[in-house]
Amino acid sequence: MILHLFNPENDLALADGGANYCPPPAAARIAYDLASLPLWFAGTENAVALPDRNHFQFCEEVSRLFPVALPYEVSMVGELECCRPWGWSAQMKRRFKAMGIPADILPADEVVNAVRSLSNRRSAIRILTEFKGRGVEVPPMPQYLQDADAVASFVGSMPRCVVKAPWSGSGKGIAWGIGRVETPMEHFYKGVIRRQGGVVCEHFLESVQEFAMEFFAGEQGVSFVGYSLFDADKGSYSGNLLASDSRIEGILSHLIPLETLHNVRALLMEILSSMLRGSGYCGYFGVDMMVYRSGERLCLNPCMELNLRMNMGVVSRLFYDNYVMHGAEGRFFVDFYKKPGEAYGLHMNNCRNHPLEVRDGRIYRGYLNLSPVTPESRYAAYVIL
Repeated sequence: MILHLFNPENDLALADGGANYCPPPAAARIAYDLASLPLWFAGTENAVALPDRNHFQFCEEVSRLFPVALPYEVSMVGELECCRPWGWSAQMKRRFKAMGIPADILPADEVVNAVRSLSNRRSAIRILTEFKGRGVEVPPMPQYLQDADAVASFVGSMPRCVVKAPWSGSGKGIAWGIGRVETPMEHFYKGVIRRQGGVVCEHFLESVQEFAMEFFAGEQGVSFVGYSLFDADKGSYSGNLLASDSRIEGILSHLIPLETLHNVRALLMEILSSMLRGSGYCGYFGVDMMVYRSGERLCLNPCMELNLRMNMGVVSRLFYDNYVMHGAEGRFFVDFYKKPGEAYGLHMNNCRNHPLEVRDGRIYRGYLNLSPVTPESRYAAYVIL
């Protein structure tokens, strides 16, 4: 039995680096509201750590419709083979220890440190360098800079650019350069250099379509899981297309040759297998990519970012493959609501306007919430087909 736990604050914990990291209220809120999300991808033979009776009750309700994972109880500890949280960090290892999980089924500190090192955004530079060395066209190479004056020179050398913290939460830790160094930008990169040692500086690329390739790293090496076609507003995730891999390939093939996509996938698996060998990492991960416009051409950036953790793209991919009727299409959403009651109101409207239809154990059309929604919820994960 594998124990799953949703800890979306993990990127922030990696940035902090300490075992005693305490997430901010917003991160703790999404971790609570969406704690049931692993029920949909953990596997029916595995368990999910749930925070309270509200989530246990949700698990009971959805299990009457679909096969989902079990809610974890302390009595199951003897059956555990390993733990697989959303992401690994020193803080996550400490949390599992506090839950009474035996040390011998937790990763060694060396593995946790390797995951943190590989999760640094510098890994994208390493991957792009590998592609370039093998004759694959890549965008202008990002630079890892540790000197504030060098960053200022980079920002001022082009009309638009992007400066990123090596570790940060999804859609966070990013600043947009506009050809000159203004005070907020200067404060940003100087602060990141002070805390994390440097920043990743990238040329601005005119995005046409962002997507990801999702993978699993196990004892047999790296295997391809599927595609993720997602929406992102300045790096902040908002949702995924729910469709088959062949459908997503069809969409992408209108932008770049399918042969290019397949060649990049094969080469990426080779590069990633080499990078992860000896790290001890076991689990899902993704590589964000972008089709961008360069003059009159459409080009592929084969690695914007390596996300060495579970991610919403994998969730939507596995959910579609396991619970959606073949040929059906829809959207996977993760939304934030500023006021209490907003999420619940939308939930009730969706239940009325998009009644769920299930055929032969799979969703044909309609709305389904993937986590409990209450009048107090601020975050909601759901699908509409």
